[in-house]
Amino acid sequence: MSTSVLQDLFSGSVAGGAGMILGHPLDTMKVRMQANPAEFPTLMKSFKKTLSNEGMRGLFKGLAPPLGSIAIYQAVCFASFSPALAMLTPKPAAQSTPNHLFLAGCASGLATVAVTTPTDLLKIRMQTETAKGAKGGMGEIKRMLLNIIRSGGLTGLYKGASATAIRDTWSTGLYFVVYHKFSRRGKEGGYNEDLVELIAGGVAGMTAWGLCLPADVVKTRFQASSGAASWLGTLSSIIKSEGYGALFTGAAPLLSRAFIVNAVTFWTYEKVNKKLNDNRN
Repeated sequence: MSTSVLQDLFSGSVAGGAGMILGHPLDTMKVRMQANPAEFPTLMKSFKKTLSNEGMRGLFKGLAPPLGSIAIYQAVCFASFSPALAMLTPKPAAQSTPNHLFLAGCASGLATVAVTTPTDLLKIRMQTETAKGAKGGMGEIKRMLLNIIRSGGLTGLYKGASATAIRDTWSTGLYFVVYHKFSRRGKEGGYNEDLVELIAGGVAGMTAWGLCLPADVVKTRFQASSGAASWLGTLSSIIKSEGYGALFTGAAPLLSRAFIVNAVTFWTYEKVNKKLNDNRN
């Protein structure tokens, strides 16, 4: 593996981890609102109830699985996006057309489903465990894993894979298009590069996540439930019992988190990468 690839992997892992930690409390509120809207009807009520019953620890339940797999996620993302883009155009991402960026991003989003599905499943199961005695540590992860494997075998870890693919494939493609187009225009306009990276990452995150919100609600409900037979059945059940409006549950924490996490992630990535380049030179 070349030095540049290792550098990108390290920078991406550090940046992704920083964004993940910062945005996890909002992610927990989003998941709880989507999985149990009766108990967690609004963002503020969700925060208050979680802090009252579980303390600060409750805000970070489920962080370990995605944080622990961030390097694998970045490796898969990098190993899929770059070759896919190279097959479409000889130009680098910063100079590629929206169509090429979208298709390469879709390939990347689809490839990462293998990593995202089991980590999201564990994360969601831990986030929706609201009992005061549930601490969300390694013991909790082990218990959740054993329960999932006992009930569905090893393939049970991939419950919701199709729903994850539907959510992540096209939204990742859109994400790369918005980020690179916004970033390119901002830099060409002579604006401050730090500000451009922050805003471009934030806008890309809000756009992609905002448009895939209904798919995210269905995925969360399906993975949170141990009894749901399929994501299509989950979708049908939501619409029949709660109406189409329920597919937009959790919009406030989702959009807030999307901007913060992606702004921080891209800004941190550029800073870490620049520092590593300076040290090499």
